[in-house]
Amino acid sequence: MKKFRIEKEHQRMKISQYLREVQNYSGRSLRNVEVFLNGKQVRLTKKLPSHGNLRVVEKKKGTDIKPIKLPLDIIFEDEDILVVNKEPFLLTHPTQKKADFTLANGIVNHFLEKYGEVRVPRFYNRLDMNTSGLIIIAKNSFAQAFLQNFSIFEKKYLAIVNGIIDGKELARINEELAKDGEKHKIQDLEKENLKPEIEKVNFGKMKKYDEIEKIENNLTIEKKDNIIGENTDFNSKNAKDNLNLKNQNNFNNEILEKNRINKIIIERRIFRDGDNLERIIDERGQYAKTAVKVLKTYPEKNATLVECELFTGRTHQIRVHLKSIGHTIVGDELYGNGLNKELEINRQFLHAYKVKFTHPASKKEVELEIPIFSDMKEFLEK
Repeated sequence: MKKFRIEKEHQRMKISQYLREVQNYSGRSLRNVEVFLNGKQVRLTKKLPSHGNLRVVEKKKGTDIKPIKLPLDIIFEDEDILVVNKEPFLLTHPTQKKADFTLANGIVNHFLEKYGEVRVPRFYNRLDMNTSGLIIIAKNSFAQAFLQNFSIFEKKYLAIVNGIIDGKELARINEELAKDGEKHKIQDLEKENLKPEIEKVNFGKMKKYDEIEKIENNLTIEKKDNIIGENTDFNSKNAKDNLNLKNQNNFNNEILEKNRINKIIIERRIFRDGDNLERIIDERGQYAKTAVKVLKTYPEKNATLVECELFTGRTHQIRVHLKSIGHTIVGDELYGNGLNKELEINRQFLHAYKVKFTHPASKKEVELEIPIFSDMKEFLEK
């Protein structure tokens, strides 16, 4: 339920128009609400008076997902949004093969215990079963519609990849990507039509794509970022054993030292050929963009820790893009070398550690960050 105080400036507006244009409801979400003006139920077509109170009640919607009590690592929660840290080896949502013991089952049970009723878990983002990290759940259709249509949304991952990405390798990859970009240019019009993650729409104020491009493609790191990992903060209120990356720079390559380049922008189309689970880089695919920032190398493990930021949401996007530059994720069974029980590599080392979104009620940005997951930390420190 939402309550709004009517201001004189909105007098004579239809309630439906007011909810869409002022309170950021979507047309679809308005199909499932009842509205009460000064305590009396009215139609959405009724015009607003000069003052008063408007109450919007969402009609209850059931779900077939069975409530199952599961331990949930709740990072953030209020009446509109729930954010949890998903453990690896846990499906986000039931499938035909597995109908219970998923994160969705645990969320439904959490809502049942908290509110005494069954509520639909409205996932804003999802993670592969073996990927750990932050998942955002909208608690009502208003919050869901707002996140989908109006919210700024940024998401960053930590990944441990095979191979050393030093200065020389960064130069090779960026040169390869530059040639690839010249060969397969994608029109700006298509980029403009991507989801809000690309354009970063915020209540009518839009950053043009070319402005964002100037920021993202600026590979010269400023002085304050000269030490890789210096501004990477893995601290969290609940974190006691964070991985400390500060002042740890193993990059002695002359190119890296001279140019301070530690970022890669991958813009390559991702395609699913038939019913194959594995995606490939192909001109027939959907446009996809990932920014990869090198944080630290581990020569003794022949591995590199990177941060990946998604600007599009294609299936397996990070995994496919990292494979395309020759550095698969450690433990990736589909795109990489697979598991290694002796080295305690029991899953793909990919962790969604940071999200930023606009809150549907306060309209303020919420930024959440959690530590690297324990199995990844242990692998790097051994």
